[in-house]
Amino acid sequence: MCGIFAYLNYNVNRERRHILQVLFNGLRRLEYRGYDSAGISIDDDYFLSSPQSSSNDSLSPPPIVFRQEGNIESLVKSVYQEVAATELNLEKSFTTHAGIAHTRWATHGKPAPRNSHPQTSGSGNDFLVVHNGVITNYEVLKETLFRHGFTFESETDTEVIPKLAKFVFDKANEEDTEVIPKLAKFVFDKANEEGDQTVTFSQVVLEVMRHLEGAYALIFKSRHYPNELIACKRGSPLLLGVKENDDVCNGSAFHDAKFLLQNSNPKELFLSSDANAIVEHTKKVLVIEDGELESD
Repeated sequence: MCGIFAYLNYNVNRERRHILQVLFNGLRRLEYRGYDSAGISIDDDYFLSSPQSSSNDSLSPPPIVFRQEGNIESLVKSVYQEVAATELNLEKSFTTHAGIAHTRWATHGKPAPRNSHPQTSGSGNDFLVVHNGVITNYEVLKETLFRHGFTFESETDTEVIPKLAKFVFDKANEEDTEVIPKLAKFVFDKANEEGDQTVTFSQVVLEVMRHLEGAYALIFKSRHYPNELIACKRGSPLLLGVKENDDVCNGSAFHDAKFLLQNSNPKELFLSSDANAIVEHTKKVLVIEDGELESD
């Protein structure tokens, strides 16, 4: 069974080395579920102080993706080898950073890096997704995306999800609104209803969810929305852990997810398909309900 883990530090300085260790340890705590490959995604060497979305890709280089067949330690070894080869700075500090990680048990496609998660929307890593579950209508979605010029590298059902997100984002941001297809028109119309032509990450993901059938838990990461993660689920477990000052995160306030996510207090957020990967960091855990969407 696949395992999902994500870590977001918000207004808390953390070095890349620490971020990697948190992601790797999260995956280690999911090992007992069984898996055949693993992967993570972190940010490249750039700093963007604001977590607000931006359509200017020069501000946000593509996230870095590492995927490896085999056990967690094989992934860890390969990551540090690649880091050394590229001279990626492990001591670089991020005030806010969103990282995602995944262990995969093959359902569609043999164990291989190309079939591991995070799955990507394409070479630019515009949208990345980690997924637990099965998308039952992925063949129909894949055929539709083929017709719109997308190519596929994996044998997974998951790959249609980030590609669909990119399709929705790209079409909803086109200036010629007459050519916006039905798949993206809902997002464009919703943004205009709210008096803002900037398409939000949540709007993109909600539109993607409208077209997915099956059971799933998903976490999205995007270069268009740096320092943000979107989590959603339908029929698969997904939990949110929050590590924050006790004077803020207490009593009824803790059970108000919107309050926790919108206040600017320094916090560390942990998303996982299993509480076992969160409890070492915090005992304050919220269960994400079906159809609910959390923007971190």
